[in-house]
Amino acid sequence: FKKNLYICIMRLVCISDTHSLHHQMEHPLPKGDVLIHAGDISNRGGERDVTDFIHWFQNLGGWDQKIFISGNHDHCFEKTNLPYHKGNYEWLSHLMSIENLSQSDVTYLEDSFITIETPEFSRPIKFYGSPWQPEFYDWAFNLPRLGIELQEKWNRIPEDTDVLITHGPPNGYRDLINNWRQPNTHVGCECLINRIGEINPLVNVFGHIHEGYGVQYGDKTLFVNASICTTGYEPTNKPIVIDLVEINGKINAIYVEE
Repeated sequence: FKKNLYICIMRLVCISDTHSLHHQMEHPLPKGDVLIHAGDISNRGGERDVTDFIHWFQNLGGWDQKIFISGNHDHCFEKTNLPYHKGNYEWLSHLMSIENLSQSDVTYLEDSFITIETPEFSRPIKFYGSPWQPEFYDWAFNLPRLGIELQEKWNRIPEDTDVLITHGPPNGYRDLINNWRQPNTHVGCECLINRIGEINPLVNVFGHIHEGYGVQYGDKTLFVNASICTTGYEPTNKPIVIDLVEINGKINAIYVEE
């Protein structure tokens, strides 16, 4: 007697930290259903670099949906929300308009979510994205470590999030750095790992800490540091492929080695 299994797959292709080197990536982007970029699309968030990235991202083919967030290098995304910079980023407002992005199946997430429905899956899949991280030198989207403001950002993550996209890692997962300023130190966010433990998303995709590149299984969440650039800012790491697999109503995240 064989039990029939009904299997559905949604393939996620994950990248991060391309730092304006997206044209120079050593490895091609595998095809899939959803392409995710977890921030640091540029070096300092300048108009030329950000415009080039968005045009490149829009023109990529092979995915039903493309999602990106900003990172600590992408200053313009934070500054455009500040009153004293009002009017300085009209170029960004045009690029980031929903009308412009949606024409090429691109979604930008900033403390917001998108749900993707497919007839194959028994329920929609919810993606939530946020750029914040504990203070890391003088960069964008920084908040005091262990502070109430950072905790409030993570409290906004919906409890039914399936794929959590953050720029920075949670504490203890692919976040170890070892240099003269911070020897052998886990620099990920303590507040974030606490929130992840409360909601148990299937996947947490991030970057930020280049030396943490790779995949690590937690108890209920798959942690993916998808940094394309190495610590020397060479775009030589492979995109990471994750399959969301539903078997008879239960969805799991599986790392696919390509």
